[in-house]
This record gives sequence, C-alpha cells and structure tokens, in this order.
Amino acid sequence: MDAIISLDQYILEGLYAMRNPEAVQVLIWITELGSTTFIGGLTISAGLVFLFRGKVAYFTGLAISVAGSAAAVYFLKELFHRARPDTIFQAYLETGFSFPSGHAAMSLALYGFLVWLVWRHIPQTGWRFAALFSAALLIGVIGFSRMYLGVHHASDVLGGFLIAGMFAWLATIATRKMLSLTGSE
Repeated sequence: MDAIISLDQYILEGLYAMRNPEAVQVLIWITELGSTTFIGGLTISAGLVFLFRGKVAYFTGLAISVAGSAAAVYFLKELFHRARPDTIFQAYLETGFSFPSGHAAMSLALYGFLVWLVWRHIPQTGWRFAALFSAALLIGVIGFSRMYLGVHHASDVLGGFLIAGMFAWLATIATRKMLSLTGSE
C-alpha cells in the first residue's frame, strides 16, 4: 500500500509541476463530460431512446453498466473514506471522498457500453476502430483530467476504470443473453 501511495504522490506532484492555466481550462471542460450531471443526462436520454425503440436488452445493459458502476462507486467511497489530494494541488475545490473516481468510472460505464453497441452494429472495420479509438481517447482524457486537475490520485482513476470495466462487461453479457433469449437485435 505504501508503494501505491508513494506513486500516487509522485504523479500528483509531477502533474502539478507542469500545470498551466490554458490546459486547466480545457481539462475542466473535458472533465465535465464525465460528471454525474452530464453522464446522468446522456444515460437517461439513451435509455429512453432504447425503450421507445423497443430495445429492452440495450436498456438493461445500459442500466447495469451505469447504475451498477454508480452504486459500486458510492459504496466504495463510503467504505474507504479516502481523502482527496490536498487542496494546494486542486485546480478547483472538489469535495467528497476520493476513491474510486466517479468521473472515471461513469465515463467508462457509459461511453464504453455505447461503443460496444456501436461495434456490434457497424460492419466496416475502419469505422468500428474509429469509434473504439474515439471512446478510448475520451475516457482516457477524462481520467487524466481528474489527475491533472489535482482532484484525484492515479489509483482513484484506475480503481474507477476497473469497477466500470467490470460492470460494462457484465452489461454486455446480460445484453447478449437477453438478445439470444428473444431472438432479436
């Protein structure tokens, strides 16, 4: 555990040392793409589209990925009570516990599940990889923004990604199972 804490501090101090105002402004905007409000709004919108189009399996997968990740993040924050980085490192004041990163988890839960759906429906390999690359880049930059802005440690972001990865994977299994039972796409 000491090695993780030391590495977290080393990364935090390194990113703080190279911080500049322009990058802070850009990354504050990018970090909002992983916020509860933004992710919640997109999830509700996508969920409603799935329901109105009769895609119950997609709706179920989306709910498992996003709601499962959100519940796990909340539970683990309350369990670990890890403090955020010292306010001297924070580009803006963030409250609440640090581990795991909700922005990292929620961005992977939503964008990761949606790109899996895109992958299933786009036959052209080039477009599939473009979608995958774009989602991975967005998710990665959101995670990086949390560290660069000094509101999370690297292990918080990694923890968020691992949690959401597990729920996104479970969501794909549930979606495929439901589709196979109904014989529809």
